[in-house]
Amino acid sequence: MNDMQMPMQGERQTRADWLARMDQIGNMHGFFDRVGAHHRALYVQEGDTLLVTFDEVGRIMSEGRDALPVGFDAVSKREWSYLSLMAEGDTWFRDEALYRFFDRLIDEDFFDSFDQVIFLGAGPMCGHAACAYSVAAPGAMVLALSPAASLNRDAAPFELRFRKAWRKDFTSRYGYAPAMLEAAEQAFVLYDPLELLDAAHAAQFRGKPVTRIRFRGAGRNLLKLLEPNSTLDRLLKATGNGRMSPLRFSQITRALRKTNPDYLKRLLNRAAERGGTKLPYIVAQHGLAATGDAHFARQMMTIEADRAATA
Repeated sequence: MNDMQMPMQGERQTRADWLARMDQIGNMHGFFDRVGAHHRALYVQEGDTLLVTFDEVGRIMSEGRDALPVGFDAVSKREWSYLSLMAEGDTWFRDEALYRFFDRLIDEDFFDSFDQVIFLGAGPMCGHAACAYSVAAPGAMVLALSPAASLNRDAAPFELRFRKAWRKDFTSRYGYAPAMLEAAEQAFVLYDPLELLDAAHAAQFRGKPVTRIRFRGAGRNLLKLLEPNSTLDRLLKATGNGRMSPLRFSQITRALRKTNPDYLKRLLNRAAERGGTKLPYIVAQHGLAATGDAHFARQMMTIEADRAATA
């Protein structure tokens, strides 16, 4: 992939630039095609492991000038082949054209041509799709971050965040994600138990292939937390080599939990909610030392002022 041209430092990448870049990658290494009116597929042929990801064009573009779909680093770092399905809007990947696309891949024995297939999706929509479409490749590994089980009102009556998607059909093919994991070799569902709606969805993922992994205090956007500093890449590596487990997850994310500003700010908020000043001060002190973020310094000053006022 070294022959892929990147925008120069400081260049502003337009949507047209990004699409042209994806088209260049696809033409040189596989394909970049439309799948119906609202989805695109990027395929890069590389090694004997295939990473299948689900992403949103809007999210990718928001990442800046050199934006690439989630998990693309595996092409260069792992020499894995790569297939990314990208939604243009909140489609929830509920599209007959997408069903036909996967039907064609199955008929052509596409997935059988790889030694291993891994599905990845982050967030309710993309996580749902990764779990649901993994049934197309029996024996696949799945890594899903905060996936939705379904938006069908009977299956998820508690889910009120995605009202516009209620009219989509989640009762037909690839509709109920937990059931689609029965054919997987292993499926790891990551979620924050403090995010009650995400936890309610995660509770529906059960059965022999499924391992639910709690990431307490991570928040709703696990991808934003895990993607920087190659943390997500290490999780994919552990998933691919069969070493993924709650313990391995804890080991991989240990440094993140000690140094990530967003995670430590949420930890500080939880400490403050418990009352008292000792624990919040300790967390703020550590946060300042680990990150240099002025937010922690301000919180320490506030705590010290409160202590002085009550002395």
